[in-house]
This record gives sequence, C-alpha cells and structure tokens, in this order.
Amino acid sequence: MTIKSDRVVLVTGASRGIGRGIALAFAPFGVRLAIHYHTKEREAQEVAELAKHKGAKVLLIQGDISVREDVERMFQEITKEFGTVDILVNNAATAQIADPNPLSINEALWDRLYAVNMKGVFLTCALALPGMMEKRWGRIINISSTAGITGGTSGAHYAATKGALIPYSKALAKAFAPYGITVNVIAPGKIETELFHEATPSTEIPGVIAKIPAGRLGKPEDVAHAVLYFASEEAEFVTGQVLVVSGGYGA
Repeated sequence: MTIKSDRVVLVTGASRGIGRGIALAFAPFGVRLAIHYHTKEREAQEVAELAKHKGAKVLLIQGDISVREDVERMFQEITKEFGTVDILVNNAATAQIADPNPLSINEALWDRLYAVNMKGVFLTCALALPGMMEKRWGRIINISSTAGITGGTSGAHYAATKGALIPYSKALAKAFAPYGITVNVIAPGKIETELFHEATPSTEIPGVIAKIPAGRLGKPEDVAHAVLYFASEEAEFVTGQVLVVSGGYGA
C-alpha cells in the first residue's frame, strides 16, 4: 500500500487500544501524524514517542471532540504545524458497557454517547472537508462497530450511535466523491484492548472467543491494516463502504 510521507494524518482517540494501533501503523510511512487524546495524556505521550521512533513527524493534541471550540482549536494547531488534514481517522468514542440494560439508560448518558460518538465525527469531518476539497484529495475513515450492524452486546444506546455512522458516512461519500475524497467505515468486532478487558470478566473471555469463527480475539493491528488500505493511494475508487473486521463474529 502507498501512503505518501507528506500526508497529514489525524487519528482521534489515539492514546490506547484501536486508536493507538492505527496511529502506530501510519508512523513507518513517515507521515505528519496528529495524535489526539482527551484525558489520557501519559498514554498519548507514549504513543507519540513510539510513533516518532518509527519515523513519523508527530503532533500531540488534546481536546473533547464533542465540543466545537476544542475541535476548531485542534484543527488550528494541526494546520499551523503541518498543514490541512489529508487523512482523518475518527476512532474516538465512549461507551457504557458495564450496564447495557436499556431501562437503565438516562438522558444524560444518551446525550453524552451521541455527543462523542456521532457529533464528534460530524465536527471533525466538517472541519477537515474544506481543506480536502481545496486539495481535491482526502480520506475519511470512520470507526463503527459490529454493534452498529447487529445491535451487539454493549447496549442499544452504543449500538445506535455506531449504527448512525454508517448512513452518515455513505452520504458524505456520495457528496464528496467528485472532489477526490473517499469516506469509508470499518466495523470491528471483539478486539483485545484495555477497554475490552475492563468490560469483560476474565471468566467470560473463553465464551466470547468461542463465538468468533476465527478462534481468537482481534488485535488493534487487524483494524489498523484495514484503515491503511482505505487511506492508501490504491483505494481511490473505493468509497461509501463498510468493512467488517471481526474474524467472522456477527457474520
């Protein structure tokens, strides 16, 4: 896959888990890499150091992607340091996996999930697209979930936010294809991350794996490889697609 070293890449929620894996996968291409985090500064700094060691030019940026002022500041910092964003990976998200009972969901929780998981994507896309249109080149990869397709096991509220990303991305794909911009979605299944282990008791993990035809949990790198394809020069004619990375889980 070809990813040019002068591309400006923004990965949101890159301090750990899938976002960390995605950011580090871009680094060997020597790109200009903006690593976003919200609260986990120490973890984000570690990712930044690793990415520099692998060859990327790195900018660490903090912000709440559900707050327009934060997102505007983030993009101003990126533009000042690197130029406008060429490749946007919307990975940052939140969930309440510990108690997925729909009857226990309060309005504040519902609003927070939509603010981060959907509004945050809207804001980053809205600020990235003008620069991409001007260059007539861009890649947007939105990270959904198998829960957004099947309903999942993490709660109706989480599934609803992740599901909403799919038609939103398809609409953007149609609208901006004439500008050389592609918009695609990746829907990971059960990926072994810190969040997975926080939400899944160790005694339940064998049962989860038993439901995955591939016989193992996914790794952040499995998702990252799919992101690199959508971000590559070779994927210029692929847009509006949903790629499930799940080892057959939920198929």
